[in-house]
Amino acid sequence: MVSLRALELRDAPAVFRAVDRSRDALRRWMAWYHDDYDLSDAESWIQHTVDAAATGTGFHFAMVDSTGELVGVISLEDVRPESGRAMLGYWMATPATGRGLGGQAVAQIVAWARERCNLLILWAVAADANLASRRVLERNGFRQAGSRDRHERGDLPVIYELGLDARSVA
Repeated sequence: MVSLRALELRDAPAVFRAVDRSRDALRRWMAWYHDDYDLSDAESWIQHTVDAAATGTGFHFAMVDSTGELVGVISLEDVRPESGRAMLGYWMATPATGRGLGGQAVAQIVAWARERCNLLILWAVAADANLASRRVLERNGFRQAGSRDRHERGDLPVIYELGLDARSVA
């Protein structure tokens, strides 16, 4: 079981530990990752997420397992009520993968967005080769909506969308 709570500055050491245990996977899939990622990077990023929440442009959550360990981060970014769209992003610490926690977290944030945000569509991007991440999105009702130019790493970014109400197109 996974639960979500607002990401806080005190989470920086746990975020750094999760990144440190997941470097190979993050290197492959996450554009923000760099090999010298350290605690100060986690602190700076979390401060950015706190600022985004204060302005309503982003909402970032710690994914916490039943033992209280931070096992990943999930967020709504680029929240644009005027267009009714926001981007869903998430990553899991490698030791926490394969337990269904990512799917649970996506389901929870979709429900949170429906209840608290004036949004019509959530969208997400997953590399074509990242089958696990794509399955998490698809199991939560996201449908392929297109793709972007192939990334320099060779991946084709696949765009997914999920309509949040009857007026939207998924």
